[in-house]
Amino acid sequence: MQISALVIARNEEKNISKCLQSLKFADEIIVVLDRSSDRTEEFSKIYTKKTFSGNWEFEGDRRNFGIAKCSHEWILEIDADEIICKELAKEIKIKINQNKYDYFYIKLINYIYNKKIVGGWMACLAPDGKFCLFRKQNKKWSNKKVHPDYRIFGKKGKELKNSIDHMMSKNIFELINRFNRNTSLHAEDLFDQKTNLKKNFSKRKILSRFIKCFFIRRGFRNGGIGLLVALLCSFYPYVAALKTKWLINIKD
Repeated sequence: MQISALVIARNEEKNISKCLQSLKFADEIIVVLDRSSDRTEEFSKIYTKKTFSGNWEFEGDRRNFGIAKCSHEWILEIDADEIICKELAKEIKIKINQNKYDYFYIKLINYIYNKKIVGGWMACLAPDGKFCLFRKQNKKWSNKKVHPDYRIFGKKGKELKNSIDHMMSKNIFELINRFNRNTSLHAEDLFDQKTNLKKNFSKRKILSRFIKCFFIRRGFRNGGIGLLVALLCSFYPYVAALKTKWLINIKD
């Protein structure tokens, strides 16, 4: 079975080469660039001619665009700051050639300072994994500006044993910038959907999210970084709601 590797990127000149190098096992590589202004496109074209640039308001639209551009039945969909190790590449090939299932879940290992940060995460900053290996016709993204939902259907295979390396932040500044970017985009989604913000301002919700991240998901094992991740995840809905109120005030 042949497979397309789909990479979604925006201003990822520091990461794109390592990502694409790790995808050489795929039968084709598709790169979708959204409003990139750095050298990401230049570096991408070293590895593939199938590089597409555009301007998409919604993340789901650009991901659906990328899926449509893929030529093969199977798709591995990752981001530019993610790397596929050789063991995972071999496992992916084995799974799709068995031709028994329609999609698979692959775990993510998140890195900060090139150090594995295992446990303590919530999807608002970085998911634990995702259904990113699937048949082309079996996944459809919805429209949101950050962390959109998707429909995936068919027969689910077992979770893969190997993980994707997610080089999410080189330092604390990048982690804070990710939090700021995601809360701003989430605020725009909340504004567009006219969401009731009352729950977002709940002190109980902040506390419950912290307990979930730091204790239940064992973020405490990561020391100071684990505490920071738990705090950012805890205040994520609250900060997004504050930004939404600001949008309401300036647009009314």
